[in-house]
Amino acid sequence: MLDWAILRSLRTSLHGVYIRGSLPDGPFVLATNHHSFFDGYFVYLLVRERKGHLLISKENLEAFPFFRTLGALSVEEIRTAIKLLAAGEPVAIFPEGELRPQGALGEFKRGAVFLAQKANVPLIPAAFRVFVRGFERPEGYINIGLPVPCDLKVLAEELQRLLSELDFLYQTTHPREPFPDFQLLLPGHRGIDEKIFRFKRRFSL
Repeated sequence: MLDWAILRSLRTSLHGVYIRGSLPDGPFVLATNHHSFFDGYFVYLLVRERKGHLLISKENLEAFPFFRTLGALSVEEIRTAIKLLAAGEPVAIFPEGELRPQGALGEFKRGAVFLAQKANVPLIPAAFRVFVRGFERPEGYINIGLPVPCDLKVLAEELQRLLSELDFLYQTTHPREPFPDFQLLLPGHRGIDEKIFRFKRRFSL
């Protein structure tokens, strides 16, 4: 039911979710920015078929304990996260440690680097953005980078670069066209204008 609810929320709230890049086989630490409500959903979308996990604040996990059934862990459960990585299951974390306004990255905490080092697994940066463009609903974009060294500065620089790529494409791509080289990961809501256009095409009006 929770899986259905999350996917339905994404499909009805967004015009679509688009992705560029891919995740490696086996365990890894996924480090992403946290600038919108949908970021946790994006993580779930990426790791749901791999029995993945997301580290969230203790307060959020206490408020929404059912998140555990979806693989959520408290940020205090570091040893558990390392054991899960050793068992072959990916773990995601928000290095900023909090939800921040959409824009530049905030100061990073060491959790992502520490986990990747201790478990000896790849550290993967991924940038998330939600843009209001030329459709009735916003669009979600996921820009996955290549593995980076376990260095906090390198991770922050690479994640900022991935975010800057998305911001540049937002400024330079036609508002009703998907960003170049991005693939549709999850289709979403179609606005009234699109429905009218499809109706006209179907009946040749």
